[in-house]
Amino acid sequence: MPQTNTSLVRNLQIISQLVRGEFKLRYKSSLLGYFWTLFKPLMLFGVIYLVFSVFLRSPMQNYAVYLLLGIVLWTFFTEATMTGMNSLTGKRELITKIYFPRQTLVYAATLSSLITLLLNLLIFAVFYFGAGLLPGWASLLFLPYLLLLLLFTTGISLILASLYARFHDLSHIWEVILQILFWITPIVYDLSFVPEQFRAWLYLNPMTQFISFSRRIFLIDQVPSLKQHAVLLAVSLGVFAIGYWFFKKTEYKVAEMI
Repeated sequence: MPQTNTSLVRNLQIISQLVRGEFKLRYKSSLLGYFWTLFKPLMLFGVIYLVFSVFLRSPMQNYAVYLLLGIVLWTFFTEATMTGMNSLTGKRELITKIYFPRQTLVYAATLSSLITLLLNLLIFAVFYFGAGLLPGWASLLFLPYLLLLLLFTTGISLILASLYARFHDLSHIWEVILQILFWITPIVYDLSFVPEQFRAWLYLNPMTQFISFSRRIFLIDQVPSLKQHAVLLAVSLGVFAIGYWFFKKTEYKVAEMI
């Protein structure tokens, strides 16, 4: 047991150091530095809001808050999976010289993106309270949602990192998949605009659940059903478990593949 605790503490220290290094390195040569963390989702938000709220005149109430929350959560997913996918090849020299649990590189990449998400949520809070909205008790569920989103995203990143070490074309494929997923996830529109016979298909995308559930607790103070929460929990834990199993199965090949 003491040896297990020592190993756990060591791994946590490694992850902590990698997270700090990853976050600093990401904006090291950037003129605006950390401000890009806030500007990127805001620029995307501004363009979409202009098109759908001003030009197309969306009838949705509090559309700015609705849209921004979806973009912030989606930005985390895309950034975390992209950086997680590249986490092994980006640390090629480190992997080939010393041994440490390779999955810590993926964990560090996703946790670094989580820091970006938390910063972006501060911007969301400004819009949220600026619109005269106040959170209810249901909003307390947002923290568990973030934890499940982190687990789900990390599981996807573990799979992508393992595959990308061998198939570098995966980065282009994943970018296309993300573009498709963006439009079949209710980020810029509400599920009520989708014909009822197609809504169940959209819910097969876990990001639909994360975004929709978060909007419901913040905007209408409504708690999703216990069954919906059970499905989200099962999917998040299942994807993480599969990602971890797949990564560990191929971990021994990583050094020679990259």
